[in-house]
Amino acid sequence: MNLSLQNLRTGRLSLGVTTVVMISYGVGWPLSFLAPIFTVMFLAQPVWLGWNSAIKILILLGISLLAGVFISEFLLNYPLLCVPVYGLLFFLIYYHDTPSSPPMVSLFMTLGIAMIPILSFAGEGVAPLVALFLMFNMAAGMFFAWVFHSLLQERISQQPGQARAAKAPPEVPAVPEKERIRLAMVSTIVASSAVIIFFSLNLVQYALAMFLICVMAGTPNQNASVQVVKANSLATLIGGIAAIIAFNLLVAVPSYLFLICLTLCFSIFFSRKIYGGGPRAAAYGSGFTTFLILLGSSTGADSTAAGDFYLRIAQILLAGLFTIYALMIVERLLRPRSLRLRTIFSR
Repeated sequence: MNLSLQNLRTGRLSLGVTTVVMISYGVGWPLSFLAPIFTVMFLAQPVWLGWNSAIKILILLGISLLAGVFISEFLLNYPLLCVPVYGLLFFLIYYHDTPSSPPMVSLFMTLGIAMIPILSFAGEGVAPLVALFLMFNMAAGMFFAWVFHSLLQERISQQPGQARAAKAPPEVPAVPEKERIRLAMVSTIVASSAVIIFFSLNLVQYALAMFLICVMAGTPNQNASVQVVKANSLATLIGGIAAIIAFNLLVAVPSYLFLICLTLCFSIFFSRKIYGGGPRAAAYGSGFTTFLILLGSSTGADSTAAGDFYLRIAQILLAGLFTIYALMIVERLLRPRSLRLRTIFSR
């Protein structure tokens, strides 16, 4: 019997995520719900990205986490110094976010410098611990992704004597240096504005919205659009409903073994939708991440999946609307009149 490529990818993703949930939730190390999320990010790739790229991502994440800790410990009480430092860091991240850079590196670096300082408001000494746990969960996610990529390689699904046509990725046209600097400036202004607002108002409970704004602002010509806001809302709706169902089932049967079985069933469901090739495959991919985030928070003693679900919906909508209108204003100021707003609504 020949294993189809879709079934192989479905089995690899669902088994990998379920295994990580079983181990991380079973051991219960700090921020253990992040390990399955990082695993999904790397396991969803067709092939393992390679340890050279993985180590480079870990190093860059470590640098951004150290920067976030430094800001938390030394700069938060000095806004006139903190804001320019944030602006410089954002500019460097956005400017160096090119097709040749490792995958998702800008997302992880943004996570380090944006989330660590605002989470430090929860208490003294929190920032270094959160940074350490983030690094550990990222390394764990990479390790398990490598294990399952090694165990279930895509060549297994290749029929004997049949060569699979390898499609070369389309070449991305080089962005002129002047335009590259301008885009980085647009992203930096929007992200820095979000940081100033959230930090000055101490909006720790809305830290997710600030992080989403910083991520969406990083690609103003792709992500900051009404279409993306709709897609993110749909993904959150899909993942949130699945998490609410899982939460209520766990309330009825509060068992660790039942949690693992539920995770496997939902992982298979999402994996088949992701690799089914339908028009909403990307939404199911983001929805799977949403499901895992809400599943991790719903298993805590002081949280409910429904409450986290509605809060996450509100934060995603807030982040999308803020990013769109902020980019519109900055584009009007920094772009020639004939080209204003074209990049935001071109997709």
